[in-house]
Amino acid sequence: MEERTITIEIPEVLKKKLEDDCYYINRRKRLVKLPCQTNIITILESYVKHFAINAAFSANERPRHHHAMPHANMNVHYVPAEKNVDLCKEMVDGLRITFDYTLPLVLLYPYEQVQYKKVTSSKFFLPIKESATNTNSCDHQNCLQTMPVPWRDKITPN
Repeated sequence: MEERTITIEIPEVLKKKLEDDCYYINRRKRLVKLPCQTNIITILESYVKHFAINAAFSANERPRHHHAMPHANMNVHYVPAEKNVDLCKEMVDGLRITFDYTLPLVLLYPYEQVQYKKVTSSKFFLPIKESATNTNSCDHQNCLQTMPVPWRDKITPN
């Protein structure tokens, strides 16, 4: 089987940060204090908010008359801003799922993996299904709404 390589250009600032992280985590055994103030959910939610604001502003800037558009753009179909935001939310949710899955497998150094196992094995980090089945006083929909799941509460429109 032929092995393929992919070259990814990494900006110098990011490269330096990654090298520092590698050194401090692997050589000095210094781990990030958990839970982090800025976690992946916060970053992804901020991106969705930023995207939604930009989509709303760009929707207001679109020409209102087809005759104002050049003929080269006639094949471009207009997609309402709210549909783009919905698509962005779906994409970001996919990134979150991918991140959750790949984090313990490939994104952590060995010392971080030990810390991850310790944190995720605690009672505080029960999966939603286990928490919801342990609660007998509410139906499934109510349980999900009252559970502290910041990802679903902030991203899903009500």
